[in-house]
Amino acid sequence: MGLIALYVEDMLGYILAALPFYVGFRFIFLKKKRKITSFKKELVLGMFVLYLVGIASQTIVPNWNAGIVTDTGEPFFDVYFTNELSYVNIIPFHTLYEYFFQTNTNVDGWNSVSILNLTANVMLFLPLGFFVALIWRKYHSIKKVTILGLSVTCLIEFIQYLISKPVKQKKATI
Repeated sequence: MGLIALYVEDMLGYILAALPFYVGFRFIFLKKKRKITSFKKELVLGMFVLYLVGIASQTIVPNWNAGIVTDTGEPFFDVYFTNELSYVNIIPFHTLYEYFFQTNTNVDGWNSVSILNLTANVMLFLPLGFFVALIWRKYHSIKKVTILGLSVTCLIEFIQYLISKPVKQKKATI
């Protein structure tokens, strides 16, 4: 559970950084359009937008590192648009197959990386369906929410494809 807490903590940093920007832009938008809205609706919409920021922070936002160099006292800010640890996998369900049938033949409860990864991915996208159904009436059907959920995950996978390194191909031996 420590790993999940680390990801949640990282997400909260992005969410807290985005919060004043969202509130400011939303306030200006509502004033400019002279829209009257309810606090409840704005609260749900704000939570949804910040949830999307949290998802983006863990899936597609480039990695960055900032600080001060100890030796010189100079500040630094580095942005990494590619992830050296991830590789492209274009075979659908290949990782799931490995999780269930190859890598972890002796899964020992909830400590397994496979189960943690699967559970975390489900929990990460589960609120999407609840939020869109609360905000927009046209998403009050399971079919539409499922299509939206699949579309969002496919979009994220496509963006990750663009920012990942190509998979290392193994030479076939005969």
